[in-house]
Amino acid sequence: MDSKRQQQFYIHELDNKENNLLQIAINENKKIIHSIEDLSNEILYTIFDYFDGCHLYESFANLNTRFQNLIIKSFLPLKININSKHEFIIEYYSVKQSLKLITINSLFNRLQSLVINGIVEHKLQLLLKQLASLPCFHSLNIFVVGELESFDTIYKLIFRLPFLKYNLLSYGPWRVPITLPIATSEQYSFIEYLNIDIIISFNELITLLSYTPKLRHLTCQQLYSSTAYIQIQRALVLSYLTYVNFHRCHLQFSELEILIKKIGSQLKVLHFTTSDNITFLDVNRWQKLILQYLPNLFKFEFEYDEKIPNVFQLGSHHQQINQFTSLFWIKRQWYLHIQIDAVPFSNSRIIYSIHSYKKKWYHLYEHMNQQDNSIDFNSKNYRNRLTSSFRDVELTATNRCDFEQYQFIIENIKSLFQLVQITYLNIDLRYSSIDLLIDVIYNLPNLNSLCMSCLPLLEVNISADKQSKLQSISSNNKITKVNFEKLVEIKQLQFIINLCQRLEFLQVECTNNVNIELVIRYIIMNRPENDCNNTKDN
Repeated sequence: MDSKRQQQFYIHELDNKENNLLQIAINENKKIIHSIEDLSNEILYTIFDYFDGCHLYESFANLNTRFQNLIIKSFLPLKININSKHEFIIEYYSVKQSLKLITINSLFNRLQSLVINGIVEHKLQLLLKQLASLPCFHSLNIFVVGELESFDTIYKLIFRLPFLKYNLLSYGPWRVPITLPIATSEQYSFIEYLNIDIIISFNELITLLSYTPKLRHLTCQQLYSSTAYIQIQRALVLSYLTYVNFHRCHLQFSELEILIKKIGSQLKVLHFTTSDNITFLDVNRWQKLILQYLPNLFKFEFEYDEKIPNVFQLGSHHQQINQFTSLFWIKRQWYLHIQIDAVPFSNSRIIYSIHSYKKKWYHLYEHMNQQDNSIDFNSKNYRNRLTSSFRDVELTATNRCDFEQYQFIIENIKSLFQLVQITYLNIDLRYSSIDLLIDVIYNLPNLNSLCMSCLPLLEVNISADKQSKLQSISSNNKITKVNFEKLVEIKQLQFIINLCQRLEFLQVECTNNVNIELVIRYIIMNRPENDCNNTKDN
């Protein structure tokens, strides 16, 4: 459920409601308030606006006649979230007699938004027909249950709601077809935010988009390829569409190109998640598509993941990964991130992603090094300064395996590290060893920033082979910034300071059993000149 999108439809913003409530309270400051019943109707209406319609009725309708009239006979906007336990409320609220859940009449004229968690098709169809008569109704979230043959009738009725601006339709993991024809000029909907949480094909998406020329935000949770491309006689016009999110997208790249060519010229934000289709790692193809058809795109969030086989071998698509750090991407402040997700039972995956600029912990150091202390971290000038200073490529390693599996997975994909100039490492060292950290850093010669979730206790002696690598790392690594989470003992801090001879910025989070004074004293005694240290107590 896309709650962030739905919130944009609420008429009363939180600040405005609080200001109105404060003003009313000031105007009535001479009155003595002994109970909630002493409050004026205006204050009660403001309070009621914070409630879901069903919760409002449960809480206040049976107190007395005044509260019942305030709820039923007022102009208070209603936002209702229906589940099975609330059916009796809707039954009573309709006409004060035992009616079915789907009975909607003039008492619901103030209804603005409705969330239905679990409704079968025939009840939903009856409900949608009656919602069409409501003059204020603009937001509808539906989770459908039971068997369906088609979504045709449901979407027809949704598109006929005259004031609807937001719609989310959800269904289970079953494929149900949409066979609607392409819309005619008389069939347009006024929907601006469309969230499709069902399994849908490329052709079906094109069909639905033909009904929504006013669309601004589009989200598809499960989008699949079509066997044949649908032919549209007239142009697909989506002049207001600025935001697209394709989650779990299984299109062919050619289909994505067709779609972007139709809708992309005004697009500002594109989120795209896919897997196991190496054509989406074709950097040149992405660059051409963006340059020709996405001139206004400023936020690009792309994620591609692939399974790690038992024997990992570099392919032609891996050779292109480093091209995502070229000037084309850097000047747009779109950065490469690689994540290793180590999980049991041969289900580990590598996730390659492109993301827009996000402030990191080590950017604090970049800021502290500037002479102007008034720099805004979120300012465009500050981000441009970061862009020109380095290419920020992040590697994150997360672990849900035991030590031996984790070690094997990292060793298995080590050849990938040579293809990309990784500058930032965020590594999970739970259930791991110092040897693993030494191996990873040894294979990342361009590393300048290091973040560790924790560090194994230094009770076990380091092998001779690792001692040799450790000496080489200490002499040659470029690490200047370290974020050490969950410091348990001073030995760990000593290890990091000895490892990172060029250390300039150190951020430490100490556990409760660590003596902070000893930590600070050790840092001060062992720091290089002109460094910058920051210690946090957990």
